[in-house]
Amino acid sequence: MPYPDSPFRQDIELCLINNMRDKSNYISKMNNYFRWLCTTPQITSLRVNTLQSNPEDTINLLKKYFQSIKPNMIPNVSMHEKLEDVIIIQHVPSKLESIHLKEVIVDVACGAAVLRGAHIFAPGVLGMVNGCQTGDNVSIYVDLAKKCNKGFSKIYKEAKVFIGNGVVVMPRSSLFSPNLKPNGIAVQVSETISGCFQISENILPPGYILLQNLPSIICVHALDPKPNEIILDMCASPGHKTSHIAALMKNQGTLVAIDKITKKIELLKEHCANFNAKAHIFLSDSTSIFQPFSTNTPENGPPYPAGTFDKILLDAPCSALGRRPQFRNDITKAVLLSYVPLQKKLFSNAVHLLKKDGILVYSTCTISVGENENIVAWALKKFPDLTLIETKFHFGSGGLDGTSLSKEELRLVQRFGECSKTDSIGFFIACFTRK
Repeated sequence: MPYPDSPFRQDIELCLINNMRDKSNYISKMNNYFRWLCTTPQITSLRVNTLQSNPEDTINLLKKYFQSIKPNMIPNVSMHEKLEDVIIIQHVPSKLESIHLKEVIVDVACGAAVLRGAHIFAPGVLGMVNGCQTGDNVSIYVDLAKKCNKGFSKIYKEAKVFIGNGVVVMPRSSLFSPNLKPNGIAVQVSETISGCFQISENILPPGYILLQNLPSIICVHALDPKPNEIILDMCASPGHKTSHIAALMKNQGTLVAIDKITKKIELLKEHCANFNAKAHIFLSDSTSIFQPFSTNTPENGPPYPAGTFDKILLDAPCSALGRRPQFRNDITKAVLLSYVPLQKKLFSNAVHLLKKDGILVYSTCTISVGENENIVAWALKKFPDLTLIETKFHFGSGGLDGTSLSKEELRLVQRFGECSKTDSIGFFIACFTRK
């Protein structure tokens, strides 16, 4: 694990392992978690937009695509065992070594994306050795030290990690010349240590498929949207879960999607348009969308009175400690702890807006106990009419102990992590009903 004494490691210890009642083999548990965070999931999941396509046709197109690019290395492509709108692509890590004298240095976010199947886009390139031209073969490294200045032109001597090889599409002169703001693919990735195939969503028309982490898909299935329901997506941008809700509703009913940032609203609208997802989209802060004396209907926009929605998805802003792979994380303790008050405020509004016998799904993409199990324990105590319920699909492991949650309550939540049977990012899902 890079930077074993970093604030990131200390904060993981604070919010994860220190909450466990069983602290035996503490060092081993920590090392296993960090090893897991540094690795890439061994599957790629794609959600098929059932409003515009079907899984069988998509699988056939994917197989033809892989046949055309690497006929001798076609991966296993199949439907998920239970989720009818999910395609799973298995990949096997490769024992690659750096084989090219010329190198490209990328930032940690770009490096993680490459290991998950992306090509290298221009903004992610930090350095490229002098003389690199279009068509040159290069080895790709991630800047672990965060000391590579934009436009670096030599062999990088600071801490770095090799992740794969590729072919230059944009030469140095197109990337680093003064006053340039390059966009598009800069390096076409040919192979990676993760063994993940580079997949372009453009093999089908826009809005047909989406590269999406499996737990993000599962949390919408946990909500179990149905036609003719009134549903709220509280923190909706960029719209991946919104379009999934619309697909499961078959665009029948009322779907409201909210975000508080103008640019995010633009992304949300664009995504829903591409995916043919019908939603009422509003620019608003979901911490203030409940107003007990409001007479607004869902279509009018917030604020809304109590009991407006049949189902609510709160995919809450969080510390995102579940991202994989992670080469480095500079989060501070103060930032980490700042999410909990926001999550509680959003959750309180969600409870007020939920109808009796309605369904509320709370999810995060973090492994922090404070933002997951502790939020569930707080909610059950603060709102006695809330009850945890079994979800339609349960693919995660149970919750971590160390809170006031009972064994049965820990069983009902879903935690995706180092011990989960599903190889994915770190994620958390809890499903409630209001009695």
